Amino acid sequence: MAKPSDNPQVNAERVRKLLSRWQLSLELHTRYLSLDDAHYWHVQPWPPHERPAAWIVRLARQKVAELSRTLAERNATGDVAFAVGLEQMLFLANLVGLQPAGRHLPLADPQNEQSEILPAAGRAASDTVRVRTARTRARVVRSQSSAARSAGTSTSASRPALPPVPAGARPVIEDAIRLLQWGRKWHELGELIAKLPQRPSVGDTRRLLRTHRARIEAAASAGSNQ
Repeated sequence: MAKPSDNPQVNAERVRKLLSRWQLSLELHTRYLSLDDAHYWHVQPWPPHERPAAWIVRLARQKVAELSRTLAERNATGDVAFAVGLEQMLFLANLVGLQPAGRHLPLADPQNEQSEILPAAGRAASDTVRVRTARTRARVVRSQSSAARSAGTSTSASRPALPPVPAGARPVIEDAIRLLQWGRKWHELGELIAKLPQRPSVGDTRRLLRTHRARIEAAASAGSNQ
């Protein structure tokens, strides 16, 4: 949250944009209510938090809508002090830390949504949420390229050559790299990936992970350091 400025109009516009971001985020949270835990925790690169209950999401949407409506009414009458007060309260809440750790609704960003996690009907239902961004794909490609270069320069010293990657293993490897970069533990990967659409069974997934563990960990480490 930015520090309140000395220009009331700037404060008012900034609060309006923030409320718009919250509204969009809560729309996404509403769509995610139908997901099971395995899919929910991978649809966005969430920070640590407790998964919100449906009534919390609905209440938050109601309150944000009311606040947005009140802000628009006050701005229309020239009462910019209302927006200034809101921003000061938001600034202090973040500064002092009113939110208990983990008990919050993290901001859901359409740019970060992993669309393949959603059911087909959910992907077709909304035109506000984009497919996986080119930025995410580029990061995975860079991570794999960096890992391949590192493996190539070190094989002569002590590392054995990495096994080739069959086409069917690529989605599992990409999932594993992404999950490790999001902070998931290695022992969790097999079950989490197997629950995703069009992925192998748990046993086959774990076998692929064991076979390509060196490649996955090197790529995840390279991506995290960028």
